[in-house]
Amino acid sequence: MKTKKINSLVFSLLLILSIITGCSAEKNKMPAQDKIIEDFSGGSGGWEFISDDVMGGLSTGRMQMSRDADEASLKMTGRVSLENNGGFIQVRRKIAEKGRYFDASGFAGVRIRVKGDGHDYAVHLRSRATWLPWQYYEAKFKTTGQWQTVELAFEKFEPYFLKSRLNTAKLKTIAIVAIKEAFEPEIEIKEISFYVDRMYNKLTPEEERIIIGKGTERPFSGKFYMHFEDGCYVCRRCGAKLFESGSKFKSECGWPSFDDSIPEAVKRKRDADGVRTEILCANCGGHLGHVFNGEGLTEKNTRYCVNSLSMDFEPVTGRAIFAAGCFWGVEHYFKKQDGVISTTVGYIGGNVENPTYKQVCYEDTGHAEALLVEYDPDKTGYEQLAKLFFEIHDFTQLNRQGPDIGEQYRSAVFYTDQTQKQTAQKLIDRLKSMGYDVKTSLEEAGEFYEAEDYHQDYYEKTGKQPYCHSRRIIFDQ
Repeated sequence: MKTKKINSLVFSLLLILSIITGCSAEKNKMPAQDKIIEDFSGGSGGWEFISDDVMGGLSTGRMQMSRDADEASLKMTGRVSLENNGGFIQVRRKIAEKGRYFDASGFAGVRIRVKGDGHDYAVHLRSRATWLPWQYYEAKFKTTGQWQTVELAFEKFEPYFLKSRLNTAKLKTIAIVAIKEAFEPEIEIKEISFYVDRMYNKLTPEEERIIIGKGTERPFSGKFYMHFEDGCYVCRRCGAKLFESGSKFKSECGWPSFDDSIPEAVKRKRDADGVRTEILCANCGGHLGHVFNGEGLTEKNTRYCVNSLSMDFEPVTGRAIFAAGCFWGVEHYFKKQDGVISTTVGYIGGNVENPTYKQVCYEDTGHAEALLVEYDPDKTGYEQLAKLFFEIHDFTQLNRQGPDIGEQYRSAVFYTDQTQKQTAQKLIDRLKSMGYDVKTSLEEAGEFYEAEDYHQDYYEKTGKQPYCHSRRIIFDQ
């Protein structure tokens, strides 16, 4: 009887644990986008001003709404005194909804848009673990005297008078605090949000000041100010494409200028000064600069004035696609070629969308195993790559390469324009004049489907060597 009761208890506990685990797994799903907690468009409702007088301190202050152009903000001013064991003033808001804790477990941290006075401030979070007034989790930040965006990862929040780390799934309140320094604080808060962790590029302090903090680099100092190469300008923070080089022009303003952007790549927003229009990367929200209209500098009558430090540049690259049997060996040799920027193995030339390796091998999809090559035209040319293609495989074999037999192993050049087709045909004619029975087909390039991850850089990953490819010199180099 006792054993049955224990077994019943264990079963009940396991059932409860499975329910909790399931709910937790559902709650911890990564949110798709940032969550704005407050933008003050509805006023200061829900916010309260608190000073250390609740604990006998002498600090004083107040909060009030402020409006700049079309945007609202909450302003906190006052005097922080360290007398009587005091030392803080704060504005605080409950973020728990309908009596339930706010679950921020899928987010990476807190982002605030603030304008301070050059002093240090802090964000305080209180959770289920904070029962006493002096218990909180704190992350400090320094203000610059200008509007800035501050990101505070949850890992930066340190517990005060608590032993446990911050549980982001059980948040109660958020506060902006002037603390532990005798001074007269003046800070405005325009927006508070929880942000999603994204794979952004690591920024230098100066890049962060401009892209995150919405700063401006000195005029005539940027590396892209007088830069006029063919290519594409991309966001320094996230890599999204922003401006084609053809839209860049000389404006003599001191910053890179463009009269057009890539469609839907750049977002416009009224600047904090209420006069200018800010431009941001539509993908990550990084600050780029400002846009001006009506200057008459180009036919489009628009000037995107962009910080060089907000951008990277991707030069024009060549693109070539070759099929020469098993794509492992083809990639092995092309990766060694000077001027090759990247290689991708995949499938092309068939009648099935997004084919798998199994489909290509065992079903009649019509695809060939192929290699997509991106190269620097200043270091190598299409003809040089096409010569390498012919020299690393047996182009006299039809629908096979060594022990690999089937249409997917055919020898083929997939041309992307007529120039590539003519170049490949010239080399085929030359090979035929040498006596070779060339079976290589010329096919117009269609959709290229990237192969599964385990096929990419196969020999580099495994340390093995190609089993049906080797290079023999045919053409005079």
